[in-house]
This record gives sequence, structure tokens and C-alpha cells, in this order.
Amino acid sequence: MLLTWREPVPGYDLTLSTKLQRFGKWDPTTRRGRGAFVRAFWTEQGACTLALRQAGQEIEAELLGPGAAAVRDWLPSMFRFLPQELPPDCPHPGLRQLAHRLAGLKVGRVPWVFDVAQAFVLQQRVAFEDASRSFRELVHRYGQPAPGPLPLKLPLHPERWTQIGINRIQEVDVDAQRARTLLRVARLGLDLDLTSLGATRGIGPWTFQSVLGYAAGHPDAMPIGDLHLPRIVALYFGERPGGDRRMLELLQPYLGLRFRVINWIMAAEHARAF
Repeated sequence: MLLTWREPVPGYDLTLSTKLQRFGKWDPTTRRGRGAFVRAFWTEQGACTLALRQAGQEIEAELLGPGAAAVRDWLPSMFRFLPQELPPDCPHPGLRQLAHRLAGLKVGRVPWVFDVAQAFVLQQRVAFEDASRSFRELVHRYGQPAPGPLPLKLPLHPERWTQIGINRIQEVDVDAQRARTLLRVARLGLDLDLTSLGATRGIGPWTFQSVLGYAAGHPDAMPIGDLHLPRIVALYFGERPGGDRRMLELLQPYLGLRFRVINWIMAAEHARAF
């Protein structure tokens, strides 16, 4: 059954805001295009494929699968953002220009929190490309086809994680420590509570704060412990690369929206790289 939804979301850029919701270029659960985003995921009511399209100032959605009705009811909260505007007395002129140019990049909630948590556990202590490759292998081996006509696959359901077990997870180049953490997160279930996630063994500040930002839409999430982020932030502010402490000092004037500032900086860095 196909369900639809449509609502004005002024000042929002779907392409920019969903860029980091895809786990690598070949993520089998996700498709992206200019002004379009499609994601397959599990809900408590069953599988769902959500297709979003931007038409001017409106977002249109098509939903398929047993979980479609629940997700449609939830969708308005995906586009209700916490305050995240740069203060008018921002001390950095380049950041003011960046905030204006990338104003449509919003930090918002998503209905696939469990998948975001598993993705960041997979990224612990390894290169992004290696983590995304492990994820892709797991989905191709143990995932199910997603609802709808696109050749998407569903990410692993929590029960599926526990069924395949630690040995099969390690077969795709996931070390035992990350594999055990993946299974602990799986035991929290699809509707995982962030407090419980933060108290889970193997979930440190970097993983928890990344989930807080990319899944719960908190504009001030601060993923300390990242290998590259302090360098990127320091260089943007015209300083020599430093560690987490210096990054926190540089971002102190933007307390309350540091995660959004980080997203702006990373978007600018990506644009320069390509």
C-alpha cells in the first residue's frame, strides 16, 4: 500500500541535509539524487521505504511497507527543527557567509535511529571506507529486500543481528570489540532509548554524540574523539591542527549550535575537496 504526505518546509535543503545519512557511496539501503532521498529501514510495525522529494518549499513523501502508516504520522517531527540560527554578533565573518550560503542544511531527527547507532559503532577506530564496506557486506548477506520497486535492501533488524552472532559479524572485517558492541546495541531494540544507549558498554562520547546529532537532531552535539574533525575545524578557523580541547575552545562562541557549525564546516571542506 502506497501512502503519501506533503508539507511546506521553508528554508530547508533536502540534498544538503540528508547527505550524511547515506553510509558510503554504495549503501544498499539508500538512494540519493538532487532534491531526492530514499531510505529503507525497520519500524516497530515492520519494514518501510521512505522516498522524499523537494518541490520548491515543500517536501513530498511516498511511503511503502507495513511501517508506512506509523512513519507518515511521525514525519512532521522530522522537519520540526530545534533553534539553530547563528547569532547576529557571530565573531567570524567567514562563518557568517557560510551560514548564509548553507542555510538550508538543517540538523533534524530521523526515524532510523537504530541504524545510525549501528553505523557509528562500525566506524569506531577504523576508516569510514572500511566500516561502510563491512556494513554493505552484512546487508547483502543477511538483509531482506525493501518494500517498493527500487532494488534497495533493508538494514539488519535487531533480531537479525543477534541471530547471525559475533562470529559471522567478524567475517566481514569487524573486530570482536565492535562486534560485541553491535550486539549490545541490538539488544536495546529498534526503539532504543538514548539514555540506555549512552550507558551501553562500548558506546563512548564520540559514538553517542554522533547519534545525538545525526539521529536525534541535536544542534549542539559535540563528537569529541574524532580522528579528523579537530584538524578540519582548526584549519577552517585559520589555526594549525590541534586536538579536541582546542576544537572545543574554537567552537565555544557557538555553544548551543556547535553540531550545526561542524556540519557547515564539513560541507565546505567537502566542496573544496571535489
